[in-house]
Amino acid sequence: MASAEYVNARDELEHRRTRTDQFSVTESGDLLVEQCRAADLVERFGSPLFVVSETTLRENYRRFHAAFGSQWPGTVRVFYAIKSNNNLAVRTILSDEGAAGECFGAAELLATLAGGADPAQVAINGSNKTAQDLGLAVEHGVVVNLDGEDECQRLAEAARAAGRRVRVNLRLKVAPPQLDELASDTYRLAVGELRQDVLREKWGFSPERAVPLIKEILATDELQLLGYHLHIPRACQEPELHASCGSALVQAVADLTAKTGFTPSVLDIGGGWARERDPESRSLDPNPFTVEDYADAMCQAMLAELSVASLPVPELWVEPGRYLVGNAAVLLATVGAIKRDVGHAWVNVDASTNLFARIDSRGCRHVVLPATGMDRPFTEEVRVVGPVCVESLLAGGRLMPRLGRDDVLVVLDAGMYAESAANQFNGMPRPATVLVCGDQADVIREREAFADVFRANRIPGRLAGSTGPREVLSQLVPDGS
Repeated sequence: MASAEYVNARDELEHRRTRTDQFSVTESGDLLVEQCRAADLVERFGSPLFVVSETTLRENYRRFHAAFGSQWPGTVRVFYAIKSNNNLAVRTILSDEGAAGECFGAAELLATLAGGADPAQVAINGSNKTAQDLGLAVEHGVVVNLDGEDECQRLAEAARAAGRRVRVNLRLKVAPPQLDELASDTYRLAVGELRQDVLREKWGFSPERAVPLIKEILATDELQLLGYHLHIPRACQEPELHASCGSALVQAVADLTAKTGFTPSVLDIGGGWARERDPESRSLDPNPFTVEDYADAMCQAMLAELSVASLPVPELWVEPGRYLVGNAAVLLATVGAIKRDVGHAWVNVDASTNLFARIDSRGCRHVVLPATGMDRPFTEEVRVVGPVCVESLLAGGRLMPRLGRDDVLVVLDAGMYAESAANQFNGMPRPATVLVCGDQADVIREREAFADVFRANRIPGRLAGSTGPREVLSQLVPDGS
């Protein structure tokens, strides 16, 4: 629904609320995240500010696990995709809940382990894994989802050198004909284009190409093949996307079993699960489908095909990211200059789309509301913009009350691909992040300073005479060099 359908921010927040949100509004019209007043958090920790709700994180994990666990008759393991939010405190909370871990590359692997994940329940993905990636995977005993032509040989060599055996899955490329009937809101793909887009992606092996690789893995003593991995990125909201891919995956597995004699003990179905409040849809309208709908669609489709093929029910691994963290964080920002001219109104805030890369790259639309004076009536349409030298449009065509300098605004659903994808364009230091639980607030990421933006820079000695004042340089670069 458009903001024109609401009378004020309290009304809009109430109607946009999802099941695990920890928002409320005081009698005086101030936003609370859990029991912490948003304006107090800004006063205490500065602006802009990411705020993470511990309660929402925990409830999202429990809900997701229950959704698949109730539909699948075998073991279900939830592997948190740390790329969606790589804050170590977030990973630690999910580890406390029992979450397994999915990661790309050495840094994410180490972060996953540092956040308390059990190495035996960690999987590493990637189509071009480095020697370091493979070496750390072997050292820590994590599962490797194979996705490279020579990866079997390279991983086996690393395992042999360490005297270990490594558990692996093989990533498959599956693109059923039903995808031609779906459009993608995320990727701006019309009906008839999605299937070819999936086939163009670099990930996975076709079932035909997988046959010799499976035989190679089975013949390699250092590798233990568990099963198969499939990931279709978040492409649309339709449960049919997951149902058709689930059916096609098991049909491919049945064919591979017949050709290789290998029966998988694991099927990893990846992530891509759209949230109920879904910025990636490019719409503020609520997603009519829930995670329970997606779990039901995919699990029932897979179970039906397993029955037809007379295959045993394997462990089900799922790799959610956005679903677990999306609504668990907000961004608080402070209003600065306000300009009204040529029939438009621009509300400048101290946060930009540097912190929401997918607004610019994918057209994501986030709900932006005042976090103070939430009972003030909506009176004008504004464009909420950031301070950098591009448009930096956080919200356009947004109804707001008559705002003033130092008002605090809140951007919802800042938990996914915001903090982990934020950049420092225009020399903008990235914000602090605080974790709230009840009325307690703790810093879980320190605010950057200007020096953090330029810390890795070095000016060669032969250019030293061309630099500005040394006292200025020393504020940006260690030792002024």
